[in-house]
Amino acid sequence: MAGSGIKQARDLEIMDTDAMTVALLREYGLPGARERARHHVGRCVEAGLVDDAAFWMRVSNQLENLASSDYGPGNLFTPSGQISPTATRLG
Repeated sequence: MAGSGIKQARDLEIMDTDAMTVALLREYGLPGARERARHHVGRCVEAGLVDDAAFWMRVSNQLENLASSDYGPGNLFTPSGQISPTATRLG
């Protein structure tokens, strides 16, 4: 049963990475999200926060993969609707 706890922790970690990736995309658009994620990686490395740096590196990698993929703005969706890589925050 211990293995199931590890899988649950891994699934939660992936879900949190996905959620942060989506949040950054919604807030900053793809170019800004990539910049923010890289900023956080550097900040965490400088502060010696290894686990946090690893988290932000996973987010950064997802954003880099998205930027180099054939996905277009019409292919990015969340449960609340479509995400545009060029979206900016309203208000």
